[in-house]
Amino acid sequence: MTSLPTTSGDQPAFGCVVYIRRNEAGRLCGRVANLDGLETEGASERDILAALVKATRAKISSYLDEDQPVPWIDPPKAKADDETKRFLPLHL
Repeated sequence: MTSLPTTSGDQPAFGCVVYIRRNEAGRLCGRVANLDGLETEGASERDILAALVKATRAKISSYLDEDQPVPWIDPPKAKADDETKRFLPLHL
């Protein structure tokens, strides 16, 4: 389940659902579907995923540092027809 963290030793692991699409200008856009407020644009899918990993880690860390629960969206937001779904496992 993407909304529940798992642990690997002392390091929590999380699953993020990412949707990627090409916008009207031809650039790639990506968004995390199960955590609000994380979107980016880039020249390649690799650029998108790298930026989202960095932003997602920072956002999750801020919640954990403040002893707040991570506000996962479960189930994730719906995927549009022009989006491609990627699953992004990440460790903090």
